[in-house]
Amino acid sequence: MTTNKEELKGLQADLNFFSDKLGIELTKVDGLVGPKTLSAVKAIYDAVVAKQPILASTVVAPGSVDDVVKHAPMLRTWLENTARDALGVADLRRYHKGAGKDWNVKETIAYGAGPVHQDFVALQTDLNRFAGVAGFATLDTDGFLGPKTAAAVKAVYDQVVGKNPLLSATIFPVPDTKEEVAEYAMFIRAWLRDVAGKQLLAEA
Repeated sequence: MTTNKEELKGLQADLNFFSDKLGIELTKVDGLVGPKTLSAVKAIYDAVVAKQPILASTVVAPGSVDDVVKHAPMLRTWLENTARDALGVADLRRYHKGAGKDWNVKETIAYGAGPVHQDFVALQTDLNRFAGVAGFATLDTDGFLGPKTAAAVKAVYDQVVGKNPLLSATIFPVPDTKEEVAEYAMFIRAWLRDVAGKQLLAEA
């Protein structure tokens, strides 16, 4: 079984969420798994086991880059459900796709229900603050995420990195698809507030 690039990008973004807590170097979210991604996985695994040794058997400790690629979906689940709790890293969460979960897809849009829908609306509202500086047309704030919303996130990202290349690593995959926007909406909103806003709107 092969792991797709979106899954690997997601894993790298998930790993970056632990960087501040553990003082590990941010990994570029590009889906290309190498020694830095492996090192981040090992650092988080070691920190979890040091804090709660009983959790050593909750995931296969990766010994190689190939292990990380092969077990990426399992590692992502472990990071979210075990490592985050063990290390006290739990203030943001990924939204999950599927019937009865946080969001789903119909044709060209991703949509959520209840609080997730409201977060999607808020994300579009947040993005519109950057329309002028990032050069995209104002989005409809209807909570329905499509290619325009993904392109808007990418446009803001490109502006931020153009201004400060050191900010290229993120805690979410820079989205190519509406699915990535929906999954990481909460993370993108935090980044818009804490990083992009300071870089692009501080003087406004």
